[in-house]
Amino acid sequence: MKIKIIYIHPAIRTYRVTIFEKLSKNLNIDFFWSGISKKKSHVSEEIERILQVTPIQYTQGKELHKLPIDNFSWGLLKLPFLDYKVYIFSNITSTPYLLLAPILKLMGKKIILFDELWRYPIEVNKYKKIYPYVKFLSRYCLDGVVTAGSRAKYFYIEEFGFDSEKIEIAYNTTIDTKMYLKDAFLNQMIKDKLDKNSSKKRLLYLGRIIKYKGLDILIKAMQEIDEKYDLIIVGDGEFKKECESLVYKLNLEKRIHFIGSCLSNEAPYYFKNSDIFVLPTKFQLDVSVQMESWGFTVNEAMALEIPVVTTTAVGSGFDLIIDGVTGGLAEAGDFNSLASKINFIIENNNENKIGKVAREHLLNVCNYDDNFKAYETIIKKVLDE
Repeated sequence: MKIKIIYIHPAIRTYRVTIFEKLSKNLNIDFFWSGISKKKSHVSEEIERILQVTPIQYTQGKELHKLPIDNFSWGLLKLPFLDYKVYIFSNITSTPYLLLAPILKLMGKKIILFDELWRYPIEVNKYKKIYPYVKFLSRYCLDGVVTAGSRAKYFYIEEFGFDSEKIEIAYNTTIDTKMYLKDAFLNQMIKDKLDKNSSKKRLLYLGRIIKYKGLDILIKAMQEIDEKYDLIIVGDGEFKKECESLVYKLNLEKRIHFIGSCLSNEAPYYFKNSDIFVLPTKFQLDVSVQMESWGFTVNEAMALEIPVVTTTAVGSGFDLIIDGVTGGLAEAGDFNSLASKINFIIENNNENKIGKVAREHLLNVCNYDDNFKAYETIIKKVLDE
C-alpha cells in the first residue's frame, strides 16, 4: 500500500510548477489550494493558466473572504479525516497549519512544513499574540521541515530549537530566464524604450515600489555611484510619490528614470538590457511583511548573467550572493554600504566575469532536482520514525 500524502499550499505559481509536478508524479502527492483570488489580476490569470494544463491532482478550497483570516475554507476541516498519512503545510503562521496541526498530531498523522520565514515578526501584534502557540506546535506537533534557504534553516534551529537533522533545504528556484529570451521584437521594443530614457550604462530596479523594498535607500546611494550609470526604475506602488520627491530633493532627476510597471513576460528583457540589478530591501519592522523572505528577482537576474547587488534583508542574498564574487551584499538600510557594493561591481566586472560566475553559482544552488531530493529525504525521515 502506498503512503498517501497531501500538500496544503495557498496557490500554484510559475516558479513552483516544476517542483510540485515532480512531487505529484514521483511521490503521488495530492494538493489542496487553500487560497483563491478575490478579483481578476495578473496573478489570478497566471494561476488559472497553470491549472488548465498541469497534471497535478488537486482540490481548490473555497476561501471565505468574509472572515478576517486568510486561506480558510470549510474544506480544510475535512482534510484530517481523509486517508492521508503525511500532511505538508506552507508557512508556520498560516491558518491551515495553525488550525489542523494539533488535530492531525492527535490522530497520529505526520506533519511537515515548508517555510521561507527567517525572522519571526514579533513586532506585529497578531503574530506576537500567537507566538507561544506557534512555538508549542513546532515543539510538539512538527515532524520535519523543508526550508527555502539557509537563513530559514538557521531560524528554525535558533528560534524554535528544532532538530537540524529534521530540516532539509530546497532552495527557492524559478525558471531559467535565459532559456526564455526568444522574442526579438519584444527585446528591441524594451531596448528602444530604455535607450530613449538613458544613453548611459544602467542600474535596474524592478519590482513594486513599497517601503520595505528600499528604493529610497537606492536613490540616496545614487549620489555616490559612478556618474556613467543611470538608474532605471520599473514598477509602481504607494511609495512612488515619496521616492519621486526624494529624487528631486537630491537633484538626481537627470540620472533616475521612472518608466512605469511591466508585464511578467517583459521583465527578463529589462534585466537583459541592463548592466546591474539592485534589490535594495530594508527591514520594515512595523508591518507584516518586514523583509524579503527570498527575492526571486535575484534568481532571474543571475540566470541572465546580470550582476546583482542586494542586502542583508533579502533571504536569497545569503545563499546566492558570495560578496564580491557573484554579486554584492550590502547592509540593509545603509545607502553608503549599498553604493560601495555597486561601485565595486562597476570597477571589477571586466568582461562580465561576476555575471558569468553568478549564473554558474545560481544553477548549482537552485535546481528542481535537488529540491525534489530535499522533500523526498524529509518525507522518508518522518516515516522512518
